[in-house]
Order: sequence, then C-alpha cells, then structure tokens
Amino acid sequence: MSDIHPLAVPENTGREIPGAAPGSDREAARRIRRIIAAGAFGTIVEYFDFSVYAFLATTIADVFFAKGNPTAALLYTLGVFGASFVLRPLGGILIGHLGDRYGRRPALTLSVAGMAFASTAIGLLPSYATIGVAAPVLLFVLRSIQGLSAGGELGGAASYVAEVAPDGQRGRLTSTMNLGTMVGTMLGSASVVVLHLTMSHDALLSWGWRLPFLVSLPLGVITLLLRWRMEESQQFKRLEESGSLAKVPALDALRTSPRGVLTVCGLSLASFMSYYLTFTYMSTYFQRQGVMSGTAAAWSTTATLVLAMLVIPFWGRMSDRVGRRPLLLAVCAADLLLAYPAFLVMSHSMAAAVVAQIALGQLEALYMSVILATYCEQFPARVRASGFNLGYNLASILAGGTAPYLATGLIAATGDAKAPAWMLLVAAAISLATAFTLKETANRPLPTV
Repeated sequence: MSDIHPLAVPENTGREIPGAAPGSDREAARRIRRIIAAGAFGTIVEYFDFSVYAFLATTIADVFFAKGNPTAALLYTLGVFGASFVLRPLGGILIGHLGDRYGRRPALTLSVAGMAFASTAIGLLPSYATIGVAAPVLLFVLRSIQGLSAGGELGGAASYVAEVAPDGQRGRLTSTMNLGTMVGTMLGSASVVVLHLTMSHDALLSWGWRLPFLVSLPLGVITLLLRWRMEESQQFKRLEESGSLAKVPALDALRTSPRGVLTVCGLSLASFMSYYLTFTYMSTYFQRQGVMSGTAAAWSTTATLVLAMLVIPFWGRMSDRVGRRPLLLAVCAADLLLAYPAFLVMSHSMAAAVVAQIALGQLEALYMSVILATYCEQFPARVRASGFNLGYNLASILAGGTAPYLATGLIAATGDAKAPAWMLLVAAAISLATAFTLKETANRPLPTV
C-alpha cells in the first residue's frame, strides 16, 4: 500500500497553479488539494445518486411497474437504468462543450446540479399504484436527466485535476476522482444495507426507498458551493487568452484526435463491464440466483467496494512509476483468465461468492486507478474534456448501464447463471487489444496541441 495520502501533494510541484504567486509552493500545494477535494467530493455525490437506483432495483421494480411478472418488472427497471446510459454521450458532448469552451468550473457545476435535481425528484415520485403508467414514464425522464449529468462529470473532473497535477504525480492524483466514484457507489450500497436492517419490507416499499434519493438535495447544495469556489485551470485560461478555444470541441476532437477517442472507448469497455457487473448488478444477481439474501448481498458489495477503494491510491502511484501501459495489459489479461472461474464458483457457497466478487473488485480497482490519467493524456487541452467524454460515454452505452440488463436477459434466455462471464470476457479481449496499441504517456507533459 502507498505510504502517501491520496491527496498529499509535494510542496515543490513544478507546475503553474491557479492563482499561486511565484515561489509560494506551500500555498500551491494547498490549492491543488482543494481542487482535488472539490472534484472528488462532487464525484462521490454524483455516483451515490446514480448508483443507488441499481441497489434498489428489485424494490423499484415493485414500486414503479405493474405487478404479476417479477422478471419482466425487473427487466423494465434495469432497462430504465440502461437507457440513462444511452443519453450519457449527449451529456458528455453538451457538458464537455461547456468545459472546453467556457471553462472546467461551470461545466462541473452544471453536472452536479442536474444530478441533484433529478435524484431529489425521483425520491418524490408517486408510485405506479398511485398514478399508473405515468410513474415509470416520469422515472425514465428523471433517469435520463441523471444520464445527461453523469455523462459530463468524470471527463470534466479528471481533465481539471490532470491539468493542475505535477507530471510525475498525475496517475495518483487523478485516481482520486475514481476513488470518488467508488466511495459514492459504496455509500449507495451501505445506505441500502441500513434500510434493510432498520425497516420492514412493507416500510421499505412504502416510503423507505425514497430516503437515499432525498439525501441528494443537501449533498448537491454542498457540492455546488464547493465547485463554485474552484479556480479555473491555467491551461484553459491560456487557451482563452490566446483565442485558441475550439468552437465545436466534440467535432474538433473527432477531427484532430480520432485515435484518442477510439483508445478511450476501447479501454473503457472492460472497465465499464467489470464495474457494473461487480459493483451494481451483483447484489441483484446474488438474490435472483438464491446465493444470499438482499442484506447479505448488500454487505458483500459494500465490503468489495471498501477493499477496492483501499488499493486505488497504490495502483495510481504505481502507474506513475512503471507506466500506464503495463498495468492496463496486466489487468485486461487477468480478467480474461479469472472472469469465468469467478462466476463458476459463485454458485458453490455464499463464502465463495463473496470471495469471487472481491477478486473481481480488485481487478476493477486496478482499471480505475490507471485509466483517468491515460485518457487525459490522449488529448490536447482545447478538446480534452470533449474527447474524453466522447470515447468514455460511447463505451458506457456498449458495456456500462446495459450490462445489468443484458446479464439478466442472457441468464433468462440461456438458463445459465454463468452467462455474464462471457460478456466480461468479450469486453476484456477488446480492451486488451486496445492496450497493445497504447503509447506510454506516464511522466510526460500533457499534450498542448
């Protein structure tokens, strides 16, 4: 494990920091920590809001869809979850455009505002029993707003941090953004554990499920205040002063950096598939396969997330030492070797299922430690947020939110509980091929043109 705190920054950073006077190394380090903390906290809130839906999927299916066919209701619920990912590229384009055209700070503020509004509104929605078919329709609309907001979050936050991080610390410092996604997802899982432990099934169906969504309102307000106080990236300021800002950043990214967009998409496939199978779908999977109860499944997912979070700073730092490419090749190969055996042993016992989930979680932690720095290093500043978002969110459609839906559908169609493993194997094979084409970018200045 790393002996350096994930937000620790060397006093002599060697980089130009927003608002720092020459020689004020200690003040510069403090400013970097504030920037990283604001970015990471916002990511925590966004992914708490976005993932709690998946952890409550079986409950939401009962509340918002007609009763009589539990499998169909669950598929509809997961379909709404997946549909929000279809809109993520559009959100990535819109918020990425705002970030590359008008600044990182307003883009990050807009993304968290949209997420907080949609999550709070979901918590206030009437049920199917109250307003009929309008309930799932409104649920779909609000999940779509969440998808638009989430589509621009990570690319903007990672670009912002990458632009203020020292070249030799970029992997470790940008990994804190994905540490934020893990913390947010873990808090979502933990909140569901608390609901199961403290409420009866009837109370959970009646009103208890609303509480995690309603918590989004105060969390969103705090995040808005933090992000509004963030200082603008110096790289963006220089582009603005020189008149070099892209007029249509998404088109510019496709024209000038098509390889970067494809690289981000290819590398993201295995990470997305692994993340949403391991951290969001697995609770539902364990319950549907009769492996363990809802409470035990939530505890297993929470433990998997905590253990994964612990190693992210270590692997982020390691990517600065040995490079991004070797670690990405290693984790893609490991997924190819371990995905099927992991799903094979899950049916043997609850203990085996927990161990298998934790093993998959450790592999996903390695992905998440390395990829954000890698993605930011593929693009110049004028199209960084847009190029990142395009590739990342295209992969989210193919292998992100669709993963739980496809896994449930495949198991229903084939009768094989190990079917989700094949999805992860295909994604890992594509990401491995992409990693072979990757040029090493660690410890080098971010591209400017």
